[in-house]
Amino acid sequence: MEVRKSLVVNSTPLETRIALLENGQLCELFLERSMNKSQVGDVYKGRVAKLLPGMQSAFVNIGGVKDGFLYLDDPVAQRMGADLSAEEDGEEVSEDLPPPPPPLPPLKEGEETLVQVVKDPIGSKGPRLSRHLSFPGRFLVFMPGIDHIGISRKITDPAERDRLRELIRSHALPGEGYIVRTAAIGEKDEDLVGDVAFLRQMWQEIEAKATTVPAPGLVWQDLRLLQKVLRDIFREEVSTFWVDDAQAHSEVLAFLEKLHPEWANRVKRFTSDLPIFDAFGIEAEIDSARQPKVFLRHGGSIVLNQTEALVSVDVNTGKFVGKKDLEETVYLTNLEAIPEIVRQLRLRNLGGIVVIDFIDMVEAAHRDEVLARLQEELRRDRNHARAGGISEFGLVELTRKRTGPSLERQLTQPCPACNGVGRAQSPETSLLKAYRELVRLGERLRGAEVRLTLHPELSAGLNQEAREGLMQLARLLGARVSWIERADTPRQAVVMDLQLPGQDSASA
Repeated sequence: MEVRKSLVVNSTPLETRIALLENGQLCELFLERSMNKSQVGDVYKGRVAKLLPGMQSAFVNIGGVKDGFLYLDDPVAQRMGADLSAEEDGEEVSEDLPPPPPPLPPLKEGEETLVQVVKDPIGSKGPRLSRHLSFPGRFLVFMPGIDHIGISRKITDPAERDRLRELIRSHALPGEGYIVRTAAIGEKDEDLVGDVAFLRQMWQEIEAKATTVPAPGLVWQDLRLLQKVLRDIFREEVSTFWVDDAQAHSEVLAFLEKLHPEWANRVKRFTSDLPIFDAFGIEAEIDSARQPKVFLRHGGSIVLNQTEALVSVDVNTGKFVGKKDLEETVYLTNLEAIPEIVRQLRLRNLGGIVVIDFIDMVEAAHRDEVLARLQEELRRDRNHARAGGISEFGLVELTRKRTGPSLERQLTQPCPACNGVGRAQSPETSLLKAYRELVRLGERLRGAEVRLTLHPELSAGLNQEAREGLMQLARLLGARVSWIERADTPRQAVVMDLQLPGQDSASA
């Protein structure tokens, strides 16, 4: 079945949210908040804070709240940085992975070293770092220090693979490694060679800047979310790219002018008074994605639970009673659950070890069909995922590549009322909801009084940048905002009372 894809962008000064829709359904959500931007891909000059000889690793200070974690001698871990950018959009090298990178000099405590962030901080863990750097371009991933030319697994035509490999190999210098991305299929030689030159020049500028930046300090910052999505996800199969903000719309068109000017007609400006995520039904799907239970169309359900060790998925028949017999009912429920399981893993950005508890099936043919359907759905996932067989207990174990915190971790925090046993909406998420409500009201707020009532603990947890962003928006809209702290207010809610000109106050 052909999959129709579209991208929907909700952009404000405090937050950018980008939704990937497939056949009108939300499948992936990307978030970037001004108070908590991703560091993945950024290059720092760090200082070794502590060596851990027993783990062949080190903690490196890169100037953040928590030191980054760096593997030293494990070839697989060292190669993580080189693989990361190639796998950003589900790509892998086909017949051979990049060779283990050349050994780097041992580090000493207090020594300065150039590192790249390969994973953002998650929970109590600081960012994951690598000394082997990689830089994605339009068509290639550049890996300085590794003599290797790799081709994306998704490029299947043998003649095209040979063309791309020989072209890049003929223009690569000693000590330069490249992985050819899927976007390179059918591109002109001069455009691919131009990408080689661009990445080489960028690396030379990074090397030069690294000699002048004091440690710990930022040497090079990767593209921000909107540009990354344009580079990595806006492909031939994406039919429309909706944007609700004038500045973001201009940025998209300017970026496309350099990449694919012929795609500019797919970019649409959303001008309705209705918030863009409400118009596309995305806001409701985000709220549903924070709930453990998901109902299937014919009455069955799946329940997803995220723990520190793994993600569990339980499949239930629920109200689905079938038409023939128990085995057929169970088989059909398991089949129906598979696309939704994979969609929820993508939408919630769940990675690591995932255990799926399918309903027990007696017939071996049914078990084989369920496993085959699961593997087929996983191939559509941009994040590399691999499933094992079905155990005698009906369990399937799979691994899915982690790419930062899950959606739940991004939108919530440990609950202060239950000592972290559960999770509650974070202060930033609460404030951003109020912010979006002000944006929705727009010009109607001119001359209005806006009273925000919140719990003292919520007020104390708010980022100062987020507070100032909301106040600035209110001033631009001509409204006056006052903050009221009350202990009897729900801990995670921002209660908004509006006194519009000529009207009585109303809660929003």
